[in-house]
Amino acid sequence: MIRAGADSAPETFLRLALVEAGLPEPELQVRIAPDDPHSPASNLGYRQQRIAIQYDGGHHLTREQQSRDNYRDECFRAANWNYFKFNADDLVQDFRWAVRRVRAAFRDS
Repeated sequence: MIRAGADSAPETFLRLALVEAGLPEPELQVRIAPDDPHSPASNLGYRQQRIAIQYDGGHHLTREQQSRDNYRDECFRAANWNYFKFNADDLVQDFRWAVRRVRAAFRDS
């Protein structure tokens, strides 16, 4: 069930939770500007609905990674995307809350 382009197993579990809940299959590594390799990317997303989804694992706790993450987060928000970040607490809950939030954004788009 792992797809090429996934950065981690929890990212795959998040994608599978969305699909199992009846949402469309999200794209992987969604860039704000798809043709720009330097454009910030989220782990998962729905381009047409402008929904970006990020799973932040333990390596996101370093100062350097947090700086990169802050830049990415602000770029998506400035581009008016619905932007969601999930972590291990969401994974423990089988991404139930994540699915609800993404489904609501999907309805509102």
